[in-house]
Amino acid sequence: MKKQFTFLFSLFILFLASCEDDVDSPNDTGEDFIGTTFEFYGDFNQDNNFQLIFDFQSAGFLPYESDVILAYILWESNEGNDYWRSLPQPVYLEDGRSFTYNFDFGSNINEGRILDMSVFIDGFADFNSLPPAFTENQTFRIVVVPSDFLNAADINPSDIESILNSGKIKMNELDIQIPKL
Repeated sequence: MKKQFTFLFSLFILFLASCEDDVDSPNDTGEDFIGTTFEFYGDFNQDNNFQLIFDFQSAGFLPYESDVILAYILWESNEGNDYWRSLPQPVYLEDGRSFTYNFDFGSNINEGRILDMSVFIDGFADFNSLPPAFTENQTFRIVVVPSDFLNAADINPSDIESILNSGKIKMNELDIQIPKL
């Protein structure tokens, strides 16, 4: 009897393991994971409280609250190559001061959508005295990644090349200038 019970229990476990759940994800429906990328630029200054706001709705795109927002700063352009660094990005100046480029985003819980995101300078330095190279004409790349994509893909979210080369991220051709106040 004990052997029969063990055999039946093993069959039951195999049966449960072979069952599929009913939750639809992009992979279940055959859809591709498609992320969207935006670039925007602007100047950090006292008038905008050293913060640039990117409004997804104005760009014609509303990410889901479950999506992942990744942000990068164009750190350097050299011989036709752009070099991006992920945010938050600390900066250490030669005179000992430091600050961080950081970002956050806000969502509407009732609608389940991300509305906007901001990139800002954070830290204890006097931001008004920062060299213009760190505050003027700063370019940012925002990548909206469906949360299921991060679970399914073999990518490094801190490496923008890993994400963009995955073949599942669509580069949005919007060129958005944050207006000066």
